[in-house]
Amino acid sequence: MEKVCAVLVTYNRQICLKKVILGLKNQTQKIDKIFVFDNNSLDDTEEVLKDLGFSISSDEADPIFKSNSYVSFKSGQNLGGSGGFSNAIRMAEKFDEDYLWIMDDDVLPEPDCLERMLSEMKKQKVKASIPNRSDENYTDYVVKSLDFNSCLKYAPYTRKQPYTQELTESSYRVADMAFEGPLIAMDVVREIGAPNDGYFLEYDDSDYAQRIQKKTAIIYVTKAKLHRQLANKKNKTESKKDLYTWRTYYTYRNNIVFDQTYGKNWRVRQISPRLMLIHKTIKSVLDGYAKNNLPILFKAYSDGIHHRMGKRVEPNY
Repeated sequence: MEKVCAVLVTYNRQICLKKVILGLKNQTQKIDKIFVFDNNSLDDTEEVLKDLGFSISSDEADPIFKSNSYVSFKSGQNLGGSGGFSNAIRMAEKFDEDYLWIMDDDVLPEPDCLERMLSEMKKQKVKASIPNRSDENYTDYVVKSLDFNSCLKYAPYTRKQPYTQELTESSYRVADMAFEGPLIAMDVVREIGAPNDGYFLEYDDSDYAQRIQKKTAIIYVTKAKLHRQLANKKNKTESKKDLYTWRTYYTYRNNIVFDQTYGKNWRVRQISPRLMLIHKTIKSVLDGYAKNNLPILFKAYSDGIHHRMGKRVEPNY
């Protein structure tokens, strides 16, 4: 019987966290260990975890992390999503389990989600899979391939080529993933190492997907359902004008780093970042947000092309 460790990263979402942990305990396929990396939450996360039977420590050398089934590591600072997943996976790869099931704190798997993923992975003879996140509040974006050849796909995420047909087969090969439920064999994790914490936020999961695919294909398991607790399709509104925030900085900077890392030609690596800078500069002026946007944009561009990674703009959660 395969041993599975569920790895969660959490920050100030104790209500969502409680639901996902109960969902993990309810799986038809037994989960041997649940490991929570607490990104220095300021709410009642620690109390909720204790009530759920978790042992908590801030010392990586504490033997509880290997011996106990429900454990949580309390970080002394908020390391961002990338830092949280990087450290959580780095610690979890030292455990004795066969698979890591990686997720954010705001998802909720259906009871047979893990069982279906493991079964399909065996059938397809692969070592990585992702669940189906579609429900009444969210339509999953299943990426068939990424175009690393065109310099004209310079805007964030435009390189992703989704499946456009109805997905009726039991599984599909994918080229990208989010840290919302991927299941990865531990031997693959140990070979490729932890995600790159330098991204801080955004693109760390896409970068990790590219690294995984050097060792194994990744499949999307159609009937393995996982819900996004905070999704609300009906109330979603989109504005044609963009007012940049600290999150925008990380999206644009990391988009440049991602293109330069995986671009197949010099046009993608060198021209795409410049096209993005020109386009977003003109749009910010036309939107009337130049005073707010341009300092963020220029910093993202400069840091991106020079690969200055890590937390360089302070988050405002």
